[in-house]
Amino acid sequence: MLIPSNRAKGRYILSRLCFLVLSAWVSLPSAAQNNPYKIDDALYPIYQRASRQARQQEGLLVADTLYQQALKLGDKKAQCLAYTIPLQFYMSQKDDSKIEKASTDLKEISRANNYLQYYYYAWSNEIIYFLNQQRSLLALQKAEKMKEQAFADRYPYGIFSCIRTMGNIYKSRGNFDLSAQYYQEALDYMLENMPDQDPSQLYSNLAGYYRSTRKDYATALDYCEKALKSAKTERNIAQAMIEKCLILFRQGRIDEFNDCYKEAVQMADRCKLSASVSLLIAHISKNILDKQYEQAHAHADQLSEEGLQQHAYIYECAKDYPNAIKYLKKYHQQLDSTNNLLQLSDIAELNTQIGAERLKMENIQATSRYRITLFSIVTGFLLLSLLFLMLYLHRKRKVNLELCHKNEELSEARDQAEAANKAKSIFLQNMSHEIRTPLNSIVGFSQLITSPDTNLSQEERQDFSDLIKLNSDLLLTLVSDILDTAELESGNYIMHPAPCNLNRLCHEALATVEWRRPEAVKLYSTSDADDGYELLTDSQRVRQVLINFLTNAEKHTSEGEICLHCSLTENPGCVTFSVTDTGTGIPPEHSETIFERFEKADTFGQGTGLGLNICRLIAERLKGKVLLDKEYKEGARFLFILPIVSDETAEMND
Repeated sequence: MLIPSNRAKGRYILSRLCFLVLSAWVSLPSAAQNNPYKIDDALYPIYQRASRQARQQEGLLVADTLYQQALKLGDKKAQCLAYTIPLQFYMSQKDDSKIEKASTDLKEISRANNYLQYYYYAWSNEIIYFLNQQRSLLALQKAEKMKEQAFADRYPYGIFSCIRTMGNIYKSRGNFDLSAQYYQEALDYMLENMPDQDPSQLYSNLAGYYRSTRKDYATALDYCEKALKSAKTERNIAQAMIEKCLILFRQGRIDEFNDCYKEAVQMADRCKLSASVSLLIAHISKNILDKQYEQAHAHADQLSEEGLQQHAYIYECAKDYPNAIKYLKKYHQQLDSTNNLLQLSDIAELNTQIGAERLKMENIQATSRYRITLFSIVTGFLLLSLLFLMLYLHRKRKVNLELCHKNEELSEARDQAEAANKAKSIFLQNMSHEIRTPLNSIVGFSQLITSPDTNLSQEERQDFSDLIKLNSDLLLTLVSDILDTAELESGNYIMHPAPCNLNRLCHEALATVEWRRPEAVKLYSTSDADDGYELLTDSQRVRQVLINFLTNAEKHTSEGEICLHCSLTENPGCVTFSVTDTGTGIPPEHSETIFERFEKADTFGQGTGLGLNICRLIAERLKGKVLLDKEYKEGARFLFILPIVSDETAEMND
């Protein structure tokens, strides 16, 4: 049999590739029958009109209207679609400069709007245009740049499309082995990174390569079966079925070929694939089997670049060898002509690029000379300006340093004023309720007692008098706490250390708060210090801390006991006063915040929230500390720890 060589058999002229790339690349995915691009419904009819008129001048005006409306509605995807129309128009006009500008504009807005599919749509259309112009070398260069950008963006669809386009370009240039490598790379990338996509077309391309170029029909059939299993549309299934027919024919499996051919033709009719090259070749194969050589020649006449090869093959099968040789020679002449055109196109493209680069270099050289002259003039001027600028900056720096110093002083004064104002606001906010409540009680009960219209018994009058006294004591305590806090924080208060008896100090504190003790509470004191032991300290302030601790315990203990203990052994080298109660207790997380100003364990209970804060201020002035024993769980246990100092140490501290 007269079978053409592997190199000659698969050569296609560039018009074939344009159809392949156009069918696989340019169409944007649609997600729904109405408004498939998912843009604003008001914009979709405008886009449809612009798309229908994309090859006319009016289409540019409609596209501009679409863009302006999309800009008002904030529809970024519609803005990108509007820029696809000028690109289509200038491609139909074959205006290289405007095509490049329209493509650049689309790339910029699609990247700015984060719709990268239109960025690579612009790239692919440029490549298609140059392939249509038989400038495959330039198309290849642009495809390489597009691939680099896609990998830099890490955009899976862009990377996949670039790899597949490289396969199509090398196929058009007759490099079928390299084309198959790119198809395999694109297939592997899709399966790994885009598992939801349809890989059947790539399987079919590889099946055709192994069938027509490598003559490896088993591998070709394996790829074809994978295409049939993975195809998601009837059109892709039909293309895979047609390829399977051709493989079965080459394997001589005639019965299987006839069954497959019948099914493939039916699917092709439904998908409108009657003009498919592969389907025409399948028809020719069927005609040859049926010895219908005239019909086979009629189908071969419908082929363009492969027509001569198929005529030769039909004559060979009909054993008309002279005509087979005649058409085979014509086919080789056609291939040689196509290869020459391709080489001439590459040479012309290279010459164009070299000329453009030479012109660019001349412009660069002229620009460089101009820039050197301009640089010399500007440098001299800048040196003089720099001298004056240094003098000015030196003077300005001195002024700025003075201003910064003044600004720091003003900022410090402002912060102090803001802190004082904030403290005043917090003070008024917290004190308003605490002052108003006892005053209202005093005024209200006083009016009841003194009113001649109120008939009160002696017992009721005594109860009201006790309430007036209680609220007077609360008000007095509040005022005392405020004055004590102000006095301690002012730094003007001077401690008056003097020897004082520890046990007597504890008894005096108990006696002071005895009248507040709830009836169900036992109040007592213990000590491991001798009755004659004395401590050098400010007894008035120590007593105040103990009274505050005891008062606080009485507020929160309704039954049980309250114990004031004095210890010299709990913390060696220190005197430790502890007030332990069986009251409500304090959560461990509040062990520090309760010593802050205006903080209370019970926000609804009586008190100013200053007592424990005063205790901490006094302890700090006496070089001691106050704290809550977090290990005690039966209520609350407050500690007041004072260092034991001698007379000499006290004099040194003074």
